[in-house]
Amino acid sequence: MNITQNLQKAVPSRERMLIVGRTLGVQVLLFLGILFAVWGSQKLYTLIDRVKFPAFQANVAEGMSDEDKGVELLSALTHRLEAELGSTFGLTTNDIIFNRWVLDNRAYRQFGSYVATKMLFDNYSTNIAKLGANDRENNDLYEARMNNLSMGPKRWGILGLPSAEGNYKKALSKAEKYKKDLKAGKAVYNCRTDDLYSALNVILGETVLGYAQGLLNNSQDIPFYTLDNRIYEAQGVVYVVRDYLKAMYELYPEIAAKNNKQNMDEAMHYMDLICNYDPLYITSWFNSGELIISYLLFTRNRIADIRDSLRI
Repeated sequence: MNITQNLQKAVPSRERMLIVGRTLGVQVLLFLGILFAVWGSQKLYTLIDRVKFPAFQANVAEGMSDEDKGVELLSALTHRLEAELGSTFGLTTNDIIFNRWVLDNRAYRQFGSYVATKMLFDNYSTNIAKLGANDRENNDLYEARMNNLSMGPKRWGILGLPSAEGNYKKALSKAEKYKKDLKAGKAVYNCRTDDLYSALNVILGETVLGYAQGLLNNSQDIPFYTLDNRIYEAQGVVYVVRDYLKAMYELYPEIAAKNNKQNMDEAMHYMDLICNYDPLYITSWFNSGELIISYLLFTRNRIADIRDSLRI
């Protein structure tokens, strides 16, 4: 009799099992509800402010003049910065309300876009928009890179002091003036194979893709809230590289003539994966920076192959 009573106590009753089942069901529904709310809020935000952008499409035509190519290449270079300045919340890296703590993903994407734009703009102005090493640099491009783009993106203006956003807009205006002068024959554009090689070196170097990769070194040791920001900053770098490299490849068919179609297709594929990377949640052990690093490594290898082909 005692054995039977003990077995009855050990085996949960149907009522208890129902209570446990209901409790677990409520917890699962609560978790799914929270997950849906987070997903829904993210999707709602994308209706207000885009988080994914297509690659820049240069206006390419057969028999284009060098001047027209110069206009299109510079437009591709500055496209991302111009788009960020004209976006829903503008430049949020230095905003008081919509700042890098409130809208951190877009702010750090803008950090990265600024870094890549500045580095490649320097190369364009000092190498491509000149007749040679001893030629004088275009004054508008010089003023844009030295006085306007040199200001850090966190700088905000007060009491008449210049802000980063205002200076970047001035830089873009000076770039537009250079393009108008270029079409009118009043400015210089002299992009040769050596200049393409130099630009690809900058892209592959420590100030552009090397910088992006360095952000994610030892990513599994980085707290998720820091890793999240660094991934989006690396993404901003790649956005600029993708626009610039695509325009360069389309404007100069001699690059494709070096059997680079597969290299370019693969480089674009991995850059697209980085640019479209927007998971619901990022952790240091899953959806981590190592995935983005692998995409960056594949991208750099393919671009390096394109660069090296120009020397063959």
